[in-house]
Amino acid sequence: MMEVLMWLFVILAIAGAFVVVMHPNPFYSALGLLLNFVSLGAIYMLMQSPILSLVQIIVYAGGIIVFFLFVIMLLHLRRPLNDRDMSLRGILAAVLVLVFVIVGVAALFIYPLNGFSYFYATAKDLGRYMLTEGLLPFELSSFLLLVGVITAIAIVKLYKEEKR
Repeated sequence: MMEVLMWLFVILAIAGAFVVVMHPNPFYSALGLLLNFVSLGAIYMLMQSPILSLVQIIVYAGGIIVFFLFVIMLLHLRRPLNDRDMSLRGILAAVLVLVFVIVGVAALFIYPLNGFSYFYATAKDLGRYMLTEGLLPFELSSFLLLVGVITAIAIVKLYKEEKR
């Protein structure tokens, strides 16, 4: 039963990732990202890591998606973008993505993860990591989100000034 649920959430995560990349409407792409994040949270829960699962759901599915939707609405990106590149450069990029996917899948079969082990992380372990070795990356990511919000506001102000 656990294996069936794992494969179900893996398929949902991959489907969400395809929606993010392939859908022309940015709002639906953000919803696809939400599906991906929730599916990953469920996979973490099936791997018996409830702290990581809750962090995935609360931080990513809650905070980051709300931030993305805020930026989409702030920039008035409600209509689909017509930015499909069918030139030689776009076709070359699609071929390179396909090559990277094939190499990645082949690497999983050539180098299996037999030695991989995970441990049960408690809230104490996670808190200790976030306040010691993980403090700099955590603060840098919050600074990056702040820069993103300020950039979005600056772009909207420029857009409104050009319309006048």
